[in-house]
Amino acid sequence: MRRYLFLIIAAVLALLVPYEVAAAASDVPPDLGMARVTDVRLNRTSTGRRLLRFSTTIVNVGAGPFELRGAWDPVQQRWVVTQEITDTTGAQHSVVTDASLMFGGDGHNHWHVHDLLAANLIRLDNGSKVGTSAKLGFCFWDNAEYRLSLPGAPAAPVYGPAGCGISDSTVVSMGLSVGWGDTYPYTLPDQYVDITNLTPGRYRLSVVADANQLFVEQNESNNGTWVDLQIKATGSPRIIGYGPAA
Repeated sequence: MRRYLFLIIAAVLALLVPYEVAAAASDVPPDLGMARVTDVRLNRTSTGRRLLRFSTTIVNVGAGPFELRGAWDPVQQRWVVTQEITDTTGAQHSVVTDASLMFGGDGHNHWHVHDLLAANLIRLDNGSKVGTSAKLGFCFWDNAEYRLSLPGAPAAPVYGPAGCGISDSTVVSMGLSVGWGDTYPYTLPDQYVDITNLTPGRYRLSVVADANQLFVEQNESNNGTWVDLQIKATGSPRIIGYGPAA
């Protein structure tokens, strides 16, 4: 009798083990943030405009990669953007997002995620927003080492610029590995805030990744940073303080 009871228990445990292993898998989402804003400078155009230029780096300090895929839907005539979430087994599953893509025909000639990053200029004395970055779209890949000491951070880039596609692409795939960042230098088109009519004073340039919370992340409260500036009537802005970086 004991022998039969033991065999029954063993059979039940054998059925439960696969279920427990499957149930143990959990998502390892990314965690987006911003590195310190760099290369802040004033650019005067030939028409007299004053442009506050700066470099930004969006980073992934989470447990898993940040990966987006876009597929053109010919029926709805729009892009469907999904986020590919990795779990602890290495498998991925797709989550449909409200993100949209836009084509960058300003020399980039590839597809961008609309509003991946928001940059605003705010008066420090009254908190009013007085300017917004002209840049609206961003394609991202591993081009800046940020914190490769993080668990799971690859020593070499995994994602590259080819994932951004070309004008007639119907499928694109962009990604940011754990511990890596994507830098948009101040020299790129639209990487500025127009301050032509701004009065002298103290301002905060705030930059936030995923400001509209379109994507799955570990933490939505650590997505931004800032730099405080003294903007004068003439001459370059003076940096008077930095916010925390990711």
